[in-house]
Amino acid sequence: MIKFLHTRIRVADLDRSIGFYEKLGYRLNRRTDKSPAGNQLAFLELEGNDHFMELCYSPEFQ
Repeated sequence: MIKFLHTRIRVADLDRSIGFYEKLGYRLNRRTDKSPAGNQLAFLELEGNDHFMELCYSPEFQ
């Protein structure tokens, strides 16, 4: 069976985006440290679902 593991969304403000998805019922699973280039990822999940929402922040996306 084929299934999606995660969906990546590029965001301009990681903290604000996490807050938005938490209001929709998502829970922050993990968050990476910023890379030397300033990139950072956050993985959110919905209870009872094994699919992750990956929020991707990069300074170049602004």
